[in-house]
Amino acid sequence: MFAAYKIPEIITVLTQAIQRRVAVTLIVESAEESGGKTTFETITALEGTLTEAAAIYVWPLEQRPRDAAGRYGSLHAKCAVADDAVALISSANLTDYALNLNMELGVLIRGGDIPSQVAAEGG
Repeated sequence: MFAAYKIPEIITVLTQAIQRRVAVTLIVESAEESGGKTTFETITALEGTLTEAAAIYVWPLEQRPRDAAGRYGSLHAKCAVADDAVALISSANLTDYALNLNMELGVLIRGGDIPSQVAAEGG
C-alpha cells in the first residue's frame, strides 16, 4: 500500500487477526525508501502488535526501476489476499479519507485462480 495512516479500525482488526494466530504480511511504502514521494512513515502508523508480530516489507529504493530521466517507481498497489481464496484489489489507500470520504473503487474476488495468483506474485 502507498499510504496507511489514521486507520484505527484497520489496526484493530489486523491486531485481532494476529491474536487469532493469523499470519499478517504487509508491504508498505516508506518515507525513506520512497525518496521523498511520501513524507509519512507508514510503519509508525502501524503501532504496537502490528509492528511486533506482522511481517512488514518495504521496496528498497535501489531495487526500483528507473526511466531514462532517473525517475523511479512507487509502491502504489492496494491489494489484500486472504487464504489464497479471496482478493481485494482497490484504488484506496488505507487512510481515513479513503475509507470514509473519498470515492474509491475496488473489486472483491472470491474463489478461482486470481487470489492465489496475486498472492504468488506478491500483489
